[in-house]
Amino acid sequence: MYRALDKLADQKEHIETGLFQYNYIRLDKTVDVVFYDVTTIAFESVNTDDLRNFGFSKECKFNEVQVVMGMIIDSGGIPVGYELFPGNTFDGKTMVKALENIKKRFGINRVVIVADRGINSRQNLALIKEAGYGYIVASKIRGMSAKMQEEILASDGFISPGNNCAEQGFRYKTLEYENVCTGPDNAKHFLEESLVITFSPKRAKKDASDRARLVEKAEKLLASPEKINALNKRGGKKYIDRADPKRAETWNLDAEKIEKDAKFDGYYGIQSSEKNLSAPEIVDAYSMLWKIEESFRIMKSALEVQPVFHWSESRIKGHFVVCFLAFLMERNMEQLLADTSDGEPAASPLKIRAALASMQLAAVTANEQVLLVKAKPLPLAKIIFNKLRIPIPANINTHNNFFELYKDFFEYKPVQLSLR
Repeated sequence: MYRALDKLADQKEHIETGLFQYNYIRLDKTVDVVFYDVTTIAFESVNTDDLRNFGFSKECKFNEVQVVMGMIIDSGGIPVGYELFPGNTFDGKTMVKALENIKKRFGINRVVIVADRGINSRQNLALIKEAGYGYIVASKIRGMSAKMQEEILASDGFISPGNNCAEQGFRYKTLEYENVCTGPDNAKHFLEESLVITFSPKRAKKDASDRARLVEKAEKLLASPEKINALNKRGGKKYIDRADPKRAETWNLDAEKIEKDAKFDGYYGIQSSEKNLSAPEIVDAYSMLWKIEESFRIMKSALEVQPVFHWSESRIKGHFVVCFLAFLMERNMEQLLADTSDGEPAASPLKIRAALASMQLAAVTANEQVLLVKAKPLPLAKIIFNKLRIPIPANINTHNNFFELYKDFFEYKPVQLSLR
Protein backbone atom coordinates (compact mmCIF):
# COMPACT_ATOMS: atom_id res chain seq x y z
CA MET A 1 0.00 0.00 0.00
CA TYR A 2 2.76 2.43 0.89
CA ARG A 3 4.64 1.81 -2.37
CA ALA A 4 1.38 2.28 -4.28
CA LEU A 5 1.11 5.82 -2.84
CA ASP A 6 4.28 6.81 -4.73
CA LYS A 7 2.77 5.56 -8.00
CA LEU A 8 -0.50 7.35 -7.34
CA ALA A 9 1.36 10.59 -6.59
CA ASP A 10 3.22 10.31 -9.90
CA GLN A 11 0.02 9.64 -11.86
CA LYS A 12 -2.23 12.14 -10.08
CA GLU A 13 -2.80 14.46 -13.05
CA HIS A 14 -3.20 11.54 -15.47
CA ILE A 15 -5.83 9.98 -13.17
CA GLU A 16 -7.76 13.24 -12.85
CA THR A 17 -7.75 13.80 -16.61
CA GLY A 18 -8.87 10.22 -17.30
CA LEU A 19 -11.69 10.48 -14.77
CA PHE A 20 -12.81 13.80 -16.23
CA GLN A 21 -12.95 12.30 -19.73
CA TYR A 22 -14.83 9.28 -18.41
CA ASN A 23 -17.36 11.21 -16.33
CA TYR A 24 -17.98 14.13 -18.67
CA ILE A 25 -16.68 13.75 -22.23
CA ARG A 26 -17.81 10.12 -22.60
CA LEU A 27 -21.28 10.99 -21.32
CA ASP A 28 -21.35 14.26 -23.28
CA LYS A 29 -21.93 16.21 -20.07
CA THR A 30 -21.13 19.91 -19.95
CA VAL A 31 -19.45 21.72 -17.08
CA ASP A 32 -20.76 25.27 -17.03
CA VAL A 33 -20.57 26.13 -13.32
CA VAL A 34 -17.88 24.96 -10.90
CA PHE A 35 -17.45 25.68 -7.21
CA TYR A 36 -14.04 26.34 -5.72
CA ASP A 37 -13.01 26.43 -2.10
CA VAL A 38 -10.01 25.79 0.10
CA THR A 39 -9.55 23.87 3.33
CA THR A 40 -6.66 22.88 5.56
CA ILE A 41 -5.66 19.31 6.45
CA ALA A 42 -3.67 18.74 9.65
CA PHE A 43 -0.82 16.34 10.41
CA GLU A 44 0.17 14.64 13.65
CA SER A 45 3.46 16.52 13.52
CA VAL A 46 5.23 19.78 14.18
CA ASN A 47 8.02 19.16 11.63
CA THR A 48 7.95 21.56 8.68
CA ASP A 49 9.17 21.06 5.12
CA ASP A 50 8.39 22.40 1.64
CA LEU A 51 4.80 21.10 1.80
CA ARG A 52 3.92 20.81 5.50
CA ASN A 53 3.92 24.09 7.35
CA PHE A 54 2.17 26.11 10.00
CA GLY A 55 -0.52 28.44 8.77
CA PHE A 56 -4.04 29.69 9.41
CA SER A 57 -6.00 26.53 10.25
CA LYS A 58 -9.69 26.33 9.33
CA GLU A 59 -10.18 24.15 12.40
CA CYS A 60 -7.94 26.08 14.81
CA LYS A 61 -5.27 23.34 14.85
CA PHE A 62 -2.50 25.91 15.19
CA ASN A 63 -0.16 23.56 17.06
CA GLU A 64 0.14 21.17 14.09
CA VAL A 65 1.60 21.52 10.61
CA GLN A 66 -0.84 21.37 7.71
CA VAL A 67 -1.31 21.47 3.96
CA VAL A 68 -3.83 23.58 2.06
CA MET A 69 -6.19 21.77 -0.30
CA GLY A 70 -8.09 23.58 -3.05
CA MET A 71 -10.86 21.58 -4.71
CA ILE A 72 -13.17 22.10 -7.68
CA ILE A 73 -16.59 20.44 -7.79
CA ASP A 74 -19.38 20.64 -10.36
CA SER A 75 -22.96 21.75 -9.74
CA GLY A 76 -23.90 18.18 -8.82
CA GLY A 77 -21.30 18.03 -6.05
CA ILE A 78 -18.99 15.70 -7.99
CA PRO A 79 -15.27 16.54 -7.53
CA VAL A 80 -13.50 17.54 -10.75
CA GLY A 81 -9.97 18.04 -9.44
CA TYR A 82 -7.86 19.32 -6.58
CA GLU A 83 -4.46 20.80 -5.78
CA LEU A 84 -2.23 20.73 -2.71
CA PHE A 85 -0.35 23.79 -1.49
CA PRO A 86 2.09 24.45 1.36
CA GLY A 87 0.38 24.89 4.70
CA ASN A 88 1.15 28.61 4.92
CA THR A 89 -0.45 29.47 1.55
CA PHE A 90 -3.14 32.17 1.61
CA ASP A 91 -6.50 31.04 0.16
CA GLY A 92 -6.51 33.69 -2.55
CA LYS A 93 -3.17 32.58 -3.95
CA THR A 94 -4.42 29.08 -4.80
CA MET A 95 -6.70 30.23 -7.61
CA VAL A 96 -3.97 30.64 -10.26
CA LYS A 97 -3.08 26.95 -10.34
CA ALA A 98 -6.73 25.93 -10.25
CA LEU A 99 -7.35 28.05 -13.36
CA GLU A 100 -4.39 26.49 -15.14
CA ASN A 101 -5.80 23.01 -14.46
CA ILE A 102 -9.28 23.87 -15.71
CA LYS A 103 -7.88 25.35 -18.91
CA LYS A 104 -5.02 23.00 -19.79
CA ARG A 105 -5.74 19.63 -18.25
CA PHE A 106 -9.51 19.47 -18.46
CA GLY A 107 -9.90 21.52 -21.63
CA ILE A 108 -12.87 23.49 -20.28
CA ASN A 109 -13.10 26.62 -22.39
CA ARG A 110 -15.99 28.37 -20.69
CA VAL A 111 -17.05 28.07 -17.08
CA VAL A 112 -18.39 30.24 -14.26
CA ILE A 113 -16.41 29.92 -11.03
CA VAL A 114 -18.35 30.31 -7.78
CA ALA A 115 -16.25 31.05 -4.70
CA ASP A 116 -16.34 32.80 -1.34
CA ARG A 117 -14.60 35.97 -0.13
CA GLY A 118 -11.23 34.27 0.29
CA ILE A 119 -10.83 34.13 -3.49
CA ASN A 120 -12.14 37.64 -4.09
CA SER A 121 -8.94 39.54 -4.71
CA ARG A 122 -8.70 41.95 -7.60
CA GLN A 123 -5.81 40.03 -9.12
CA ASN A 124 -7.75 36.75 -8.98
CA LEU A 125 -10.76 38.30 -10.70
CA ALA A 126 -8.51 39.72 -13.41
CA LEU A 127 -6.91 36.28 -13.90
CA ILE A 128 -10.33 34.62 -14.18
CA LYS A 129 -11.39 37.08 -16.87
CA GLU A 130 -8.06 36.74 -18.73
CA ALA A 131 -8.61 32.98 -18.84
CA GLY A 132 -11.96 33.59 -20.52
CA TYR A 133 -14.06 32.47 -17.56
CA GLY A 134 -16.78 34.12 -15.53
CA TYR A 135 -17.16 34.39 -11.76
CA ILE A 136 -19.69 34.71 -8.97
CA VAL A 137 -17.99 35.61 -5.69
CA ALA A 138 -18.94 37.03 -2.32
CA SER A 139 -18.32 40.76 -2.20
CA LYS A 140 -16.42 42.71 0.44
CA ILE A 141 -18.98 45.53 0.58
CA ARG A 142 -17.56 47.04 3.78
CA GLY A 143 -14.31 47.76 1.93
CA MET A 144 -15.90 49.57 -1.01
CA SER A 145 -15.83 53.29 -1.61
CA ALA A 146 -18.07 55.58 0.44
CA LYS A 147 -20.14 56.38 -2.65
CA MET A 148 -20.72 52.69 -3.36
CA GLN A 149 -21.59 51.98 0.27
CA GLU A 150 -24.17 54.78 0.14
CA GLU A 151 -25.82 53.12 -2.87
CA ILE A 152 -25.73 49.73 -1.16
CA LEU A 153 -27.44 50.99 2.01
CA ALA A 154 -29.99 53.15 0.19
CA SER A 155 -33.52 51.81 0.66
CA ASP A 156 -34.61 52.37 -2.93
CA GLY A 157 -34.26 49.78 -5.69
CA PHE A 158 -34.92 46.70 -3.56
CA ILE A 159 -37.21 43.97 -4.88
CA SER A 160 -39.11 41.59 -2.64
CA PRO A 161 -39.59 38.06 -4.04
CA GLY A 162 -42.93 37.88 -2.25
CA ASN A 163 -44.41 34.40 -1.92
CA ASN A 164 -41.46 32.91 -3.83
CA CYS A 165 -39.19 33.41 -0.83
CA ALA A 166 -39.30 31.35 2.34
CA GLU A 167 -38.00 34.25 4.49
CA GLN A 168 -40.34 37.13 5.27
CA GLY A 169 -38.69 40.49 4.63
CA PHE A 170 -35.94 39.19 2.34
CA ARG A 171 -35.18 41.55 -0.55
CA TYR A 172 -32.51 42.20 -3.18
CA LYS A 173 -31.35 44.72 -5.74
CA THR A 174 -28.76 44.86 -8.52
CA LEU A 175 -26.20 47.66 -8.91
CA GLU A 176 -23.89 48.27 -11.83
CA TYR A 177 -20.30 48.18 -10.64
CA GLU A 178 -16.97 48.81 -12.36
CA ASN A 179 -14.23 46.94 -10.57
CA VAL A 180 -10.76 48.29 -11.29
CA CYS A 181 -8.17 45.51 -10.96
CA THR A 182 -4.46 45.22 -11.49
CA GLY A 183 -3.36 42.00 -13.20
CA PRO A 184 -0.08 40.13 -12.73
CA ASP A 185 1.39 42.22 -15.57
CA ASN A 186 0.59 45.38 -13.54
CA ALA A 187 -1.86 46.42 -16.25
CA LYS A 188 -5.21 47.84 -15.17
CA HIS A 189 -8.36 45.87 -15.92
CA PHE A 190 -11.81 47.41 -15.82
CA LEU A 191 -14.31 44.69 -14.98
CA GLU A 192 -17.96 45.45 -15.60
CA GLU A 193 -19.90 43.59 -12.92
CA SER A 194 -23.36 43.09 -11.51
CA LEU A 195 -23.33 43.67 -7.77
CA VAL A 196 -26.28 41.91 -6.17
CA ILE A 197 -27.15 43.21 -2.72
CA THR A 198 -29.43 41.13 -0.51
CA PHE A 199 -31.00 42.00 2.82
CA SER A 200 -32.11 39.30 5.23
CA PRO A 201 -33.77 39.97 8.62
CA LYS A 202 -32.35 36.66 9.89
CA ARG A 203 -28.86 37.69 8.85
CA ALA A 204 -29.37 41.10 10.49
CA LYS A 205 -30.22 39.41 13.76
CA LYS A 206 -27.20 37.13 13.52
CA ASP A 207 -24.85 40.00 12.58
CA ALA A 208 -26.02 42.01 15.59
CA SER A 209 -25.55 39.01 17.89
CA ASP A 210 -22.05 38.29 16.54
CA ARG A 211 -21.03 41.92 16.97
CA ALA A 212 -22.37 42.04 20.54
CA ARG A 213 -20.23 39.02 21.36
CA LEU A 214 -17.12 40.70 19.92
CA VAL A 215 -17.86 43.93 21.81
CA GLU A 216 -18.09 41.90 25.02
CA LYS A 217 -14.69 40.34 24.26
CA ALA A 218 -13.28 43.80 23.52
CA GLU A 219 -14.49 45.09 26.90
CA LYS A 220 -12.80 42.15 28.64
CA LEU A 221 -9.57 42.94 26.79
CA LEU A 222 -9.76 46.57 27.90
CA ALA A 223 -9.84 45.30 31.47
CA SER A 224 -6.51 43.51 30.78
CA PRO A 225 -4.71 45.89 28.36
CA GLU A 226 -1.42 43.97 28.61
CA LYS A 227 -2.98 41.23 26.44
CA ILE A 228 -4.00 43.53 23.58
CA ASN A 229 -0.61 43.96 21.88
CA ALA A 230 -0.15 40.21 21.55
CA LEU A 231 -3.38 39.80 19.56
CA ASN A 232 -4.01 40.38 15.87
CA LYS A 233 -6.88 42.49 14.58
CA ARG A 234 -9.34 39.59 14.62
CA GLY A 235 -11.85 38.92 17.37
CA GLY A 236 -12.47 41.45 20.10
CA LYS A 237 -9.48 43.61 19.14
CA LYS A 238 -11.43 44.60 16.02
CA TYR A 239 -13.37 47.09 18.13
CA ILE A 240 -10.43 48.45 20.13
CA ASP A 241 -8.57 51.62 19.17
CA ARG A 242 -5.75 53.64 20.72
CA ALA A 243 -7.05 56.35 23.01
CA ASP A 244 -3.86 58.38 22.53
CA PRO A 245 -1.68 57.67 19.44
CA LYS A 246 1.34 59.03 21.31
CA ARG A 247 0.93 56.57 24.16
CA ALA A 248 1.27 52.96 23.08
CA GLU A 249 -0.55 51.34 26.00
CA THR A 250 -3.76 53.41 26.04
CA TRP A 251 -6.86 51.86 24.50
CA ASN A 252 -10.58 52.49 24.28
CA LEU A 253 -13.68 51.01 22.64
CA ASP A 254 -14.00 52.11 18.99
CA ALA A 255 -17.62 53.30 19.03
CA GLU A 256 -17.35 54.69 15.50
CA LYS A 257 -16.31 51.28 14.12
CA ILE A 258 -19.14 49.56 16.00
CA GLU A 259 -21.70 52.05 14.65
CA LYS A 260 -20.38 51.70 11.08
CA ASP A 261 -20.57 47.90 11.17
CA ALA A 262 -24.10 48.03 12.58
CA LYS A 263 -25.29 49.81 9.41
CA PHE A 264 -24.47 46.67 7.38
CA ASP A 265 -26.45 44.25 9.56
CA GLY A 266 -28.37 41.93 7.26
CA TYR A 267 -26.72 43.10 4.04
CA TYR A 268 -24.74 40.76 1.82
CA GLY A 269 -23.09 41.36 -1.54
CA ILE A 270 -22.33 39.06 -4.47
CA GLN A 271 -20.22 40.19 -7.43
CA SER A 272 -20.66 38.59 -10.82
CA SER A 273 -19.11 39.09 -14.23
CA GLU A 274 -22.16 37.39 -15.80
CA LYS A 275 -24.27 40.32 -16.93
CA ASN A 276 -26.74 37.98 -18.63
CA LEU A 277 -27.75 36.39 -15.33
CA SER A 278 -30.58 37.84 -13.26
CA ALA A 279 -30.15 38.62 -9.57
CA PRO A 280 -32.13 35.52 -8.45
CA GLU A 281 -29.98 33.33 -10.72
CA ILE A 282 -26.78 34.78 -9.26
CA VAL A 283 -28.06 34.34 -5.69
CA ASP A 284 -29.18 30.76 -6.46
CA ALA A 285 -25.76 29.88 -7.95
CA TYR A 286 -23.90 31.35 -4.98
CA SER A 287 -26.21 29.65 -2.49
CA MET A 288 -25.06 26.28 -3.88
CA LEU A 289 -21.56 26.94 -2.52
CA TRP A 290 -22.57 24.86 0.51
CA LYS A 291 -21.98 21.77 -1.64
CA ILE A 292 -18.21 22.16 -1.57
CA GLU A 293 -18.24 23.05 2.13
CA GLU A 294 -20.22 19.84 2.67
CA SER A 295 -17.65 17.99 0.54
CA PHE A 296 -14.83 18.99 2.88
CA ARG A 297 -16.91 17.95 5.89
CA ILE A 298 -17.50 14.50 4.35
CA MET A 299 -13.80 14.07 3.60
CA LYS A 300 -12.80 15.00 7.14
CA SER A 301 -15.52 13.05 8.94
CA ALA A 302 -16.85 10.05 7.01
CA LEU A 303 -13.65 9.47 4.99
CA GLU A 304 -11.29 10.50 7.83
CA VAL A 305 -8.78 12.29 5.59
CA GLN A 306 -7.02 13.74 8.63
CA PRO A 307 -4.86 13.59 10.62
CA VAL A 308 -2.22 12.58 8.08
CA PHE A 309 0.67 10.49 9.43
CA HIS A 310 2.83 10.35 6.28
CA TRP A 311 5.92 12.52 6.20
CA SER A 312 7.54 12.19 2.72
CA GLU A 313 6.09 14.43 0.00
CA SER A 314 5.27 11.59 -2.42
CA ARG A 315 3.43 9.59 0.27
CA ILE A 316 1.48 12.67 1.35
CA LYS A 317 0.44 13.38 -2.23
CA GLY A 318 -0.43 9.72 -2.79
CA HIS A 319 -2.57 9.78 0.36
CA PHE A 320 -4.64 12.63 -1.09
CA VAL A 321 -5.08 10.82 -4.41
CA VAL A 322 -6.61 7.91 -2.46
CA CYS A 323 -8.84 10.33 -0.55
CA PHE A 324 -9.93 12.06 -3.78
CA LEU A 325 -10.80 8.72 -5.42
CA ALA A 326 -12.71 7.57 -2.33
CA PHE A 327 -14.67 10.81 -2.24
CA LEU A 328 -15.44 10.61 -5.97
CA MET A 329 -16.79 7.07 -5.57
CA GLU A 330 -18.80 8.08 -2.51
CA ARG A 331 -20.37 11.02 -4.38
CA ASN A 332 -21.21 8.80 -7.36
CA MET A 333 -22.86 6.34 -4.99
CA GLU A 334 -24.93 9.16 -3.47
CA GLN A 335 -26.09 10.23 -6.94
CA LEU A 336 -26.89 6.66 -7.89
CA LEU A 337 -29.14 6.32 -4.83
CA ALA A 338 -30.67 9.78 -5.31
CA ASP A 339 -31.73 8.98 -8.89
CA THR A 340 -33.90 6.05 -7.88
CA SER A 341 -37.20 5.53 -9.63
CA ASP A 342 -38.73 3.76 -6.66
CA GLY A 343 -38.81 6.84 -4.46
CA GLU A 344 -35.98 5.85 -2.14
CA PRO A 345 -34.45 8.90 -0.41
CA ALA A 346 -30.81 9.81 -0.91
CA ALA A 347 -28.51 8.24 1.66
CA SER A 348 -25.76 9.95 3.63
CA PRO A 349 -22.11 8.79 3.36
CA LEU A 350 -22.25 7.26 6.83
CA LYS A 351 -25.44 5.33 6.01
CA ILE A 352 -23.88 4.04 2.77
CA ARG A 353 -20.76 2.87 4.59
CA ALA A 354 -22.81 1.21 7.34
CA ALA A 355 -24.98 -0.53 4.74
CA LEU A 356 -21.98 -1.91 2.86
CA ALA A 357 -20.36 -3.02 6.10
CA SER A 358 -23.50 -4.95 7.00
CA MET A 359 -23.14 -7.21 3.95
CA GLN A 360 -21.02 -9.89 5.62
CA LEU A 361 -20.43 -13.63 5.41
CA ALA A 362 -19.40 -15.87 8.29
CA ALA A 363 -17.46 -19.09 7.64
CA VAL A 364 -19.10 -22.01 9.45
CA THR A 365 -17.91 -25.61 9.39
CA ALA A 366 -20.69 -28.24 9.24
CA ASN A 367 -20.24 -31.91 8.40
CA GLU A 368 -16.60 -31.23 7.50
CA GLN A 369 -17.72 -28.66 4.91
CA VAL A 370 -17.07 -24.93 5.16
CA LEU A 371 -20.21 -22.91 4.48
CA LEU A 372 -20.51 -19.15 4.05
CA VAL A 373 -23.51 -17.90 6.01
CA LYS A 374 -24.79 -14.44 5.14
CA ALA A 375 -25.53 -12.07 8.01
CA LYS A 376 -28.73 -10.06 7.80
CA PRO A 377 -27.81 -6.90 5.85
CA LEU A 378 -29.39 -3.48 6.23
CA PRO A 379 -32.18 -2.75 3.70
CA LEU A 380 -30.01 -0.05 2.08
CA ALA A 381 -27.33 -2.66 1.31
CA LYS A 382 -29.76 -4.58 -0.87
CA ILE A 383 -30.72 -1.38 -2.69
CA ILE A 384 -27.06 -0.59 -3.35
CA PHE A 385 -26.36 -4.08 -4.71
CA ASN A 386 -29.42 -3.87 -6.96
CA LYS A 387 -28.45 -0.43 -8.25
CA LEU A 388 -24.96 -1.69 -9.06
CA ARG A 389 -26.46 -4.84 -10.60
CA ILE A 390 -24.45 -7.04 -8.29
CA PRO A 391 -26.15 -10.30 -7.26
CA ILE A 392 -26.80 -10.81 -3.56
CA PRO A 393 -25.48 -14.12 -2.21
CA ALA A 394 -27.86 -16.70 -0.79
CA ASN A 395 -28.26 -17.10 2.95
CA ILE A 396 -26.01 -20.19 2.90
CA ASN A 397 -23.26 -20.66 0.27
CA THR A 398 -20.45 -23.03 -0.49
CA HIS A 399 -17.16 -21.60 -1.68
CA ASN A 400 -17.83 -22.90 -5.18
CA ASN A 401 -21.31 -21.39 -5.29
CA PHE A 402 -20.03 -18.08 -4.03
CA PHE A 403 -17.25 -17.69 -6.60
CA GLU A 404 -19.51 -18.95 -9.38
CA LEU A 405 -21.99 -16.20 -8.50
CA TYR A 406 -19.34 -13.50 -8.89
CA LYS A 407 -17.19 -14.94 -11.67
CA ASP A 408 -18.30 -12.17 -14.05
CA PHE A 409 -17.14 -9.48 -11.61
CA PHE A 410 -13.66 -10.67 -10.76
CA GLU A 411 -11.22 -13.40 -11.53
CA TYR A 412 -10.15 -15.10 -8.33
CA LYS A 413 -6.45 -15.94 -8.29
CA PRO A 414 -4.18 -16.56 -5.31
CA VAL A 415 -1.52 -13.85 -5.30
CA GLN A 416 2.02 -14.22 -4.04
CA LEU A 417 3.14 -10.89 -2.62
CA SER A 418 6.80 -9.99 -2.83
CA LEU A 419 8.54 -7.78 -0.30
CA ARG A 420 11.26 -6.81 -2.74
